[in-house]
Amino acid sequence: MKKLLSLVALMGLMVGVASAAPYYLSQPTTGAITSYDWQPVYSLEGVYNFSDKDDVPDTVGARLNLSLYNDAVSSVRHQFTVSLGFDRGEDKEEGISTTLSRLPLTLGYDANIGLAEHVFLDLGAKAGYAWGKTEVLDYEESVGGFTFGLGAGIKVQCSDSVYVKVGYEFNRTFFRDSASSNFNFGQHGIVIGAGVLF
Repeated sequence: MKKLLSLVALMGLMVGVASAAPYYLSQPTTGAITSYDWQPVYSLEGVYNFSDKDDVPDTVGARLNLSLYNDAVSSVRHQFTVSLGFDRGEDKEEGISTTLSRLPLTLGYDANIGLAEHVFLDLGAKAGYAWGKTEVLDYEESVGGFTFGLGAGIKVQCSDSVYVKVGYEFNRTFFRDSASSNFNFGQHGIVIGAGVLF
């Protein structure tokens, strides 16, 4: 009888331990973001643009990017971005002052290709609309039109949530003024920025 009671007690203890086991095993937190989810990224970039026309000044400015980024362990990581920027430049030649201001709003896609651990080749394209203003001497004109850009750079993941980027970008803007005349120009840009994943 003592052996039977001991066996029942041992079995009861084993069942108790077995039922408690799931509470001690590591479980993913409900609602936690995994590396396979699309994560928001906020980044700020500084841009210096060299214009390809003599009558269009070089510009300097900044750009705020709001992105969705797939941080899955993969050789290619995808990123979709909405960007709002501002750049401005002034040029003086033979006593004539020319000023250009642009406010581009674009949608873009970047493919982040792994080169080494935490180092990526960032290839991107974007397109959208740019509002602008030109000033020649005392004459000021509001303009606007389609803009697009293509770029490449190196992105370094400094930590789980912070990256830095250095790159080159070519963009072209097609402006139309109030007199319905068109002009377009290209710019070669140097981009330096940093981003934070949330």
